[in-house]
Amino acid sequence: MDYYTNNPVFFGAQPMIPDGLLHDLYEIRSGAVFSQENGGQWIRGQDGRISFKGVVLPVTDKDLIRDSSGTITHDTVKIYTNGYALRVGARVEDINGFVYTVTQELDHNSLHPMKRYLVERKGKAGIR
Repeated sequence: MDYYTNNPVFFGAQPMIPDGLLHDLYEIRSGAVFSQENGGQWIRGQDGRISFKGVVLPVTDKDLIRDSSGTITHDTVKIYTNGYALRVGARVEDINGFVYTVTQELDHNSLHPMKRYLVERKGKAGIR
């Protein structure tokens, strides 16, 4: 945390997603492990699910302009959280069973904890 997020003067000014919009999302963490004893192979394991609160929203024209990767498709949406951090490449499952892969973090600034991510919904052709 930095000066602004711990300073009570700025606390009330932090943009936050209203609780009524938030719902349960799950970050899927791979249970696979690297085994040097097995010739440097990955060994499958049980995936873990970490619950957090967030909201899935459609991308807007502003998001299309700001996208530096140039890879927005009809399956691209945004995930907003009130501080839960995801890494690029992370997989997220929503309450409807859709799985998304984080492709980019959309920068806000360091004055508040809200996080925004561009994510790609897993299609029917992709098998993981």
